Amino acid sequence: MNEIEYRTATTIGVNHEQRIVEVLAVPYNETTEVMRRGKWVTESVDPGAFIGAKGEVTTEIITVNRAHDLERPIGRVRDLHPGDPRGLRSELKISRTRDGDDALVQAEDGLLSASIGFVPIGELWTLDRSAVKVTKARLVHIALTGDPAYKGAKVLAVRSADEAPTQPVLTPNLDWLLLDMRTSGR
Repeated sequence: MNEIEYRTATTIGVNHEQRIVEVLAVPYNETTEVMRRGKWVTESVDPGAFIGAKGEVTTEIITVNRAHDLERPIGRVRDLHPGDPRGLRSELKISRTRDGDDALVQAEDGLLSASIGFVPIGELWTLDRSAVKVTKARLVHIALTGDPAYKGAKVLAVRSADEAPTQPVLTPNLDWLLLDMRTSGR
C-alpha cells in the first residue's frame, strides 16, 4: 500500500452563511519541490489524476482537518470538481464548532490555505528519478493550513451574501515540511 502524501492547496472562497470554503486543492501541471522517500524531487499533478473523484458519492466521507491533524476534523468535502482546468477544485462544508468558526474567519482573512492528503496510484518518473508526475491519485482528506506546498494551491474565495469574494493569498511551503519532520521524528 502506498503512503499518504500531503500537498497544500488554494482557498477560493468562504460563504459564512452556508459555512462553505471553496479551495483549489491542488493545481494541475504546476511543479514544486517535495520530499519523497528521503530525497528532494520535483513533483507535478496531471489534470487527469483525480478524474472521477466525487465528494460523498460513496459511503466514505472525505474529511476536512485542521493542519493535517486527523484527530481535528472541522468538516467534510461537499463536492469535488476534478475537471476544472486550474486543478482539483473542492467545496468544503465546515462544521459548527469553535475550530470550524475559527477556520472560516482565518480563511476569509487570507491566513489559511488548503492542503491535501492523497495516495499516489499512478506516477511517471524521469529516468534519473529527479522528477515525478502524479497521473492517478486517491484523495484521502483536505486540510486547512497556513502553508501550501504548491504556490497555486489556495483559498479561491470566501463567499458571503454581503461581501465580494476575497483575493487569493499565496503562502510558502512550510506545512508539508513540518508534517514530514513530525512523521520522521525530527
